[in-house]
Parts: sequence; structure tokens; C-alpha cells
Amino acid sequence: MRIKRLLLCSLAVTVFASPVLAQSKTATPPSSSLPADADVEIVPSVDPGDQIGIACNALTKSNPDSDVRVVLTISAVPGDEPAGYKRVLATDAEVGHGAVRVRIPTVPELEDRLVNVDVYVVGDKAKPQSCDAGHMKIVRQRVAGAPGSVG
Repeated sequence: MRIKRLLLCSLAVTVFASPVLAQSKTATPPSSSLPADADVEIVPSVDPGDQIGIACNALTKSNPDSDVRVVLTISAVPGDEPAGYKRVLATDAEVGHGAVRVRIPTVPELEDRLVNVDVYVVGDKAKPQSCDAGHMKIVRQRVAGAPGSVG
């Protein structure tokens, strides 16, 4: 059940962040190399400053006055240097129609890291709810005018 929810939330991120994912640097493995019953999570790559959209059950059940927070938790990868913190709050949130759009924070310590995305919804009278929106890879910022950069 949790895997199905994770896949649905990941799919929702894919749909809402399609302009971001169109330039994704993550390659998907050939389908012939995967077992037929394998659960595969597609991990999109995003740049700091990109805007993404997330849709999940906690947002569809919330009222317009709910407080919505999107938290990026750094996934521990063996060999990575500690960033000095474990979580970052994504700001510039716009909530509407069962989804939230946020901007990926521009924090140097997030570059080249895998993060787990969680959405927390807190209302005045409703029970707090949350959903796991999957993982994404924050890539290094490109410098304008540098080889391979856009802009």
C-alpha cells in the first residue's frame, strides 16, 4: 500500500514538474535489465531554484486555510560529507487544487544530494496529515556562460 502511494505521489510530481523533468539528467535503466516484478522509483534531477509541483492525498483533503510545509530531508549516502543539517524547508509555496508548488532552495550544501520530499498539512481543527512525495536529486548549479550551461 505504501509503495502504491509512493508511486502515485512520484507520478504526481512527474506530471506537475514536467518542464523541470524534461531537462532531467537522470538516465533510466533499460527495461530488459529489470526483473518483471521490480518496484522502480524514478528519481528526477532538479536544479536549485526550479519550481516543482506535488499532489497527494493530504492536500486534497485539506481546507484552503491549512498550513502546508514541504520539507526536503537529505538522504544519507555512504561516503558523503555531512551537510551540517538534515532538513531544509522549501519556501515560496503556492497551494491550490490539491497540489502545492514550491521552489527548490538555493543552498550550496544541497547540491549533488539525494533528498526525500515530505509534505505536511496542518489545519486549525483538522488532524495534521502528511505524505511522502518520493525522492529527487538536487544537482549542481550551472554558472551562466560556462560550458554545458543554458542561458
